[in-house]
Amino acid sequence: MDGKRTADGWRRWQVWGEGEAREALAELSRSGESVASYARRRGVSAQRIYYWRKRVTAKIPAFVAVPVATARPGQIEVVADGITIRIREDVDADRLADIVESLGRHRRC
Repeated sequence: MDGKRTADGWRRWQVWGEGEAREALAELSRSGESVASYARRRGVSAQRIYYWRKRVTAKIPAFVAVPVATARPGQIEVVADGITIRIREDVDADRLADIVESLGRHRRC
C-alpha cells in the first residue's frame, strides 16, 4: 500500500494525474505483469489502471491513410471525403495532425 491512512485508520484515495498514470502504465508495460498483479503490488485497483489506460490512449489520434498528391512544388494536397487540404511540404507534423483532427470534429456539424 501507499501508506496513506487517515488518523482513524481508513485508507485515503491517492488521486493520479496524467503524469503519474503514464509513469504507472509505462512501468506496467516494462514489468510484463498482468494488470491485476501489478495493481495488487502497487496497492491500487485494477479498475484505476484500466481507466487510465483507456483515457491516455484515447488521446492518441488515429490516422487513416489518405491519397496524397503534389499540387505544386513544395506543396502537398490531401483529399478525403470531399475536403481538400493544401499545405506546405515543410509543415510541422503535430500542426498537421491538429488541422486534420479539427476538420474531423467540425465535419460532423
